[in-house]
Amino acid sequence: MEMGVDSHMVAWITDYLTDRPQYVLLGDCRSDTVVSSTGAPQGTVLSPVLFTLYTSDFQYNSESCHVQKFKFADDTAIVGCVRNGQEEEYRKLIQDFVIWCNSNYLRLSITKTKEMVVDFRRSRPHMEPVIINGECVEQVQTYKYLGVQLDEKLDWTANTDALCRKAQSRLYFLRRPASFNVCSEMLKMFYRSVVESALFFVVACSGGSIKKRDASRLNKLVRKAGSVAGTELESMTSVAERRALSRLQSIMENPEYPLHSTIQRQRSSFSGRLLTMQCSSDRMKRSLLPDAIRLYNSTTRGKTC
Repeated sequence: MEMGVDSHMVAWITDYLTDRPQYVLLGDCRSDTVVSSTGAPQGTVLSPVLFTLYTSDFQYNSESCHVQKFKFADDTAIVGCVRNGQEEEYRKLIQDFVIWCNSNYLRLSITKTKEMVVDFRRSRPHMEPVIINGECVEQVQTYKYLGVQLDEKLDWTANTDALCRKAQSRLYFLRRPASFNVCSEMLKMFYRSVVESALFFVVACSGGSIKKRDASRLNKLVRKAGSVAGTELESMTSVAERRALSRLQSIMENPEYPLHSTIQRQRSSFSGRLLTMQCSSDRMKRSLLPDAIRLYNSTTRGKTC
């Protein structure tokens, strides 16, 4: 009701979720009927929306920590920036989240919960593991999050390995129609929908900071796909630049986007151009926003903003 949902809709959903009879049928055997009034039926269209509404009351966003939530429970992440060993806010946020889950009938799987510490210092101090319900959370060096392989060095090599393996397997499906003399335009369309979608996943973020060796591996696969399709295909660098600019443009046009205010602060009051971001490291300089701003300024040079 507080979110502006129609009262009739609320009543309909409440009736849908309450007193649901369930049983298991295996061959001729049928289990006893159990009436459930918790959770939502798995696989329904409503379930992701209901989960988002159900978890919307737990939010946290400060300068050092925030909770990143998506449509499903196993996508939730707590991100914390620890300076000078001050871990209190980060650990308190975790405990508050655990308490909230327990009080809202959401059970955390400790074995599936992982912690990854990103620290670029040469001598990394020992960090005590997070304890949830008396169990230690495993600290890992790499983790797959939303289809992206992340590691503790924010190095894209592990992700490139995964993308190359996936793209290699999909090249087989490109060769099959090519063996039947399908026209190059159809093969190019097939490449974009099946191979390129896997090969250049999150390339807007990784393109500027990826190692030359890894970029060469991706471009080699592009050339191989081009020889199969009988046409020249866009290189990794070209795709990365185009998508980075598109992402920057969408951020600038959407005032609700979290990074919109950051981009607006970079705009010059005199010329309207985006000022180069001050970066403390080369890694930061090659990340998405600084790299996209550099590309944006180079493409708009000489144009009126």
